[in-house]
Amino acid sequence: MVPVRNGMREKVMLETLLKKRQDLDDTVAVIDSDSGEQRKYSELEEASSTIASHLYVDFGIERGDRVATLIDNPILHIELFFALRKLGASLVPLNFALRKENLETMTSKTNPKLIVDDFNGLGIKSNKIQTSALSSSSKTNPVLVTNSMDDEALVLFTGGSTGVPKGAIIHERSAVWNCINSVLSWGLSKDDIAYQPVPLYHIGGWGIFLLPIFFAGGKVVLSARFDAERTIDALHNYMITRFVGVPAMLYRIVTCQKFDTTDLSHVLFGSGGGVLSKEIVDRFISKNYRIFQGYGATETGPNNFYISPERFKSKIGSLGKPMLFVQAKLSSEGELLIKGPHTFKGYIPRSSDEGSPFDEEGFFHTGDIFSTDVEGDYSFVGRKKDMIKTGGENVYSLEVEQAINSLSYISESAALGVPDLKWGEMVVSYVVMKGSIQVDEDEIKAELGEKLASFKIPKKIIAIKELPKSELGKVQKFQLKEIYEKSLH
Repeated sequence: MVPVRNGMREKVMLETLLKKRQDLDDTVAVIDSDSGEQRKYSELEEASSTIASHLYVDFGIERGDRVATLIDNPILHIELFFALRKLGASLVPLNFALRKENLETMTSKTNPKLIVDDFNGLGIKSNKIQTSALSSSSKTNPVLVTNSMDDEALVLFTGGSTGVPKGAIIHERSAVWNCINSVLSWGLSKDDIAYQPVPLYHIGGWGIFLLPIFFAGGKVVLSARFDAERTIDALHNYMITRFVGVPAMLYRIVTCQKFDTTDLSHVLFGSGGGVLSKEIVDRFISKNYRIFQGYGATETGPNNFYISPERFKSKIGSLGKPMLFVQAKLSSEGELLIKGPHTFKGYIPRSSDEGSPFDEEGFFHTGDIFSTDVEGDYSFVGRKKDMIKTGGENVYSLEVEQAINSLSYISESAALGVPDLKWGEMVVSYVVMKGSIQVDEDEIKAELGEKLASFKIPKKIIAIKELPKSELGKVQKFQLKEIYEKSLH
């Protein structure tokens, strides 16, 4: 039996969410489309209570402890998360595809009391905490710990585009208010069915759509990994109403043969984690499918702006306006600043001189450059650190990439700045050609001359078979810089 901790703490939602949903309308909450397993809200509640008791009795997990995971069983991950909320402990889900030394660095930073690892031998196997493997003595109902909104619920590592991970503390307040923003702004309901092939070591895994759908009482269909053909099948077969993917996912969907032969008109599509090209948007609009662009970050949660699919049709690239409980503004340099109860608590301490990630007014500086139009709608311009200073001029990589990607023979590209004696920094672009097409570098530059100012045209354009990407399809520019540096020697 897990002991109760008394105290004058405000009652919050995550520790009791499954029980509340069970009492209101005990429907199917999750389906694992890979295994066919499914759980009702009551079954998730029972399993999480059993695991909570087991973790307390056999491993001594208590308030304030952390449990790190390296597993790819999404239903177990969900059960474990809610078990830890019942104990006042937090989950640290890690990317099992990372190298062992990277994972050891992350665990040393977070100092988990327990590691559940199915891949690297860093801790116990996940079957040790699955309910089917637990003894009957472990299957007791824990007495709930009453959490505070400031209590840590998750630690998620960010920094995928730089190669330097930072542990972001997602507290109860951040998780709850992200759900409130999402349910109200997106109009989620118990009738919604979301498809989610996003790993649960990523903010999108929890914030789009898992926890918001639970708040609304809907259903989430899960998959441990993304595949375009299987995704189209799932969207059709489960009558999915909501799907959000990164641009790389949506590109694979629209270029998959099944996209042209499968009716997906019941799905509301969304994009996050990068700017969606007009070419991809046009493929959806040509079939009268609804689609819109979103924006988020680990530190601010995945949902900060909303634009309706109807308005997005005429404003492709726009993010619309801040959600109901989100404050947003631009700095004098155009950097997006975000404030609200949905933002994270802070980073795992890395050094004493780093200071707070929030300014004196409580705004988080995203590192992203934005613009606004006369209607007050926001649009992404580029990463502040992804700005190239060449010959005294500012060049945003995104603008260069969009111009290159508009060329009929280019599949995708990545622009970056590299040190140069003459220019300070030189614009270099790596490009992936479509099929077996070969085009001379000077010819590409000539075409770009009609789209870009001369100082924005890459000095070097290098063909590459494929761009290095994270599991979520985010281009790893730090790897491209390493490739370029090696080419000089």
